[in-house]
Amino acid sequence: MQAVRTLAPFVLPQHAALTPAPESGHRRATPLRDLLASDPVCREIVQYLMRNNEAADTACGIAEWWIRRDVASTQEALMKLQTCGVVQSYLVQDNTCVYAYTKRAVLRQSLARHFQDMVVPGFAKEF
Repeated sequence: MQAVRTLAPFVLPQHAALTPAPESGHRRATPLRDLLASDPVCREIVQYLMRNNEAADTACGIAEWWIRRDVASTQEALMKLQTCGVVQSYLVQDNTCVYAYTKRAVLRQSLARHFQDMVVPGFAKEF
């Protein structure tokens, strides 16, 4: 059996897993930490997936049931999160895609640390 290596705590902006690989073309992708800071729809989707990490749904379902937002902004956020590797899409029927949380453990752990660091100290620890 191989020993499990633990990673020392790190700051989200310094972690390579949270910065997407450069895209080809002229437009450079937004680093995930910046995306989560600036896009509330992306942030809400990630927070939902962190609480329900086996959930999967269409853009319409995510908009209506998960985050209560319009479908257009939800679809746009899902595309951004897919570019960053946070969500994966699966073609299920015709042109219908369902979106699910990444299976990459290092990315999930980094996101958990990021949101944990965002919690205000002393605020309702019982939740």
